[in-house]
Amino acid sequence: MKLLFVITDLGSFNNFLIELALSFSENTENELHVICSKDKVINVGGNNYSFKQNVFFHFVDIPRGFSFIKLVNASYKIRKIINRVNPDLVHIHFTTSAFPTLLFKSSKVTYWSTFHGLGMNSTAGMKSLIFSIVEMFCFIKSDKIFVLNSVDFNLVDSFSFLKSKVVKLKSLGVGCNIEKFDPFKSGQAFIENFQNAHSISDTHTIITYTGRFVSFKGFDLVIRIFKKLILKYPGKYKLILIGGEDLIHSTGLTPDENVFLETSSDIINVGFISDVHNYLALTDLFLFPSKKEGLPVCIIESLAMGVPVITFDTRGSNEIVVNDYNGKLIVPDNNPSVEVNEFVNQIEAIVNDKSLNSLLKNNALKDRFKYSRQNFINESLQDYKSFHEQN
Repeated sequence: MKLLFVITDLGSFNNFLIELALSFSENTENELHVICSKDKVINVGGNNYSFKQNVFFHFVDIPRGFSFIKLVNASYKIRKIINRVNPDLVHIHFTTSAFPTLLFKSSKVTYWSTFHGLGMNSTAGMKSLIFSIVEMFCFIKSDKIFVLNSVDFNLVDSFSFLKSKVVKLKSLGVGCNIEKFDPFKSGQAFIENFQNAHSISDTHTIITYTGRFVSFKGFDLVIRIFKKLILKYPGKYKLILIGGEDLIHSTGLTPDENVFLETSSDIINVGFISDVHNYLALTDLFLFPSKKEGLPVCIIESLAMGVPVITFDTRGSNEIVVNDYNGKLIVPDNNPSVEVNEFVNQIEAIVNDKSLNSLLKNNALKDRFKYSRQNFINESLQDYKSFHEQN
C-alpha cells in the first residue's frame, strides 16, 4: 500500500506520527510519503526514520497563518507531489494542513482528514467564522473525517450530510509512549542532579507546564497562578516550564509578568526537550489551563507518569481528566482573576491533603494502558488495512 501523510511541520510529525510511520513502514511492501514543512514549531530534535528506505519526505512551506498567496502556493505544490507519487490514500493531520491539501484536491485519490481539535467551536467572533468556513470546506472535500473528542464528533455528526464520514478515534487521541513515560523507570541520578542544580528540596512542591508559551494554551494563566502561589507561600514552590514561544502567537503576558518570568529563581525554563518524562518524574502537579484542546498529549503524558493534572473542564481535557479521580477540573469563568484564584485553591487542596494526592496519583497509574500510543497505532493500521482490502 502507498500511503501519504500531510502534516503541518516536521516537529509535529516527530511528536505525533513517527511511531505510526515506523510501524506502517515495517511492512516492506508498504511505501510511506510525508509532506510537511521543515519547520519544528515544537522544536524537539531527534528522530529515527532516516534508515527507512520505504519512507520519503517532501518538504513544502505549509503556512500556519492565513495568507491566501502562501496557501495557494502550498496547495499547488502539494497537488503536484500527490500527482507524482500517486498514493492509494492521503491522510491529512490538522486543519492547517487540510485546507491547502484539499483546495486543489485530486479526484483520483482518497483523502482522509484528522482534526486534532476544531477551531469553529473553540474560538469566538471573526476567528470562529473563519474556522467554520475553512473547516466546513475541509469536511465536504474529505472522504473520511476523524476527530479526537466527543464534542467535535457531536458537532460534525449533527450535519446529516457528514454523518457517514465522521469517526471518533477509539483511542485517547494519539496517546503517548508509555514505555518512555513510565515512573518506574525514571532515573534517580537525573532527579538528584536536577534538584541539586536548582536548589530543590523535599519541602518544595514541583509544578510543571508543558507546551507552547501562548495565551490560548493558558501560559499567561500559568505565570499568574504561580506568582500568586509564591507570594502566598515563599520558598515552597518551583515551576518547571517545558516548551517555548511561538513567533506567530502572543504569550499574553504583561511587561511586568515577563520580567517576573525571566528573573524569578523559582521558575526553571528548560525549553523544548525530548526527555519530558525525566522532568515529570520529579513533578508533583501538572498545570495546564488551556481552553482550546483536541485531546492534549501533555496531559496524557503526565497521567502516564502518575502526576495529577489541574486543567479546565473543557473539550478534550475533560475526556482524560476526571475531577477528584486523577486530577482537578476548573469551570471556566469570564474573569481571569477568578480563574487564577480557583486554580490556586485547587493546588492548595491537593498539596494539603495527602490522601487525596495519593488517590489521584494511584488512579492515574491504574489507567496507564489507556494512555498508550500503541492503541492509536493499532487502530490506524487496522483502518489502513481495511481500506486497502476494500480498494
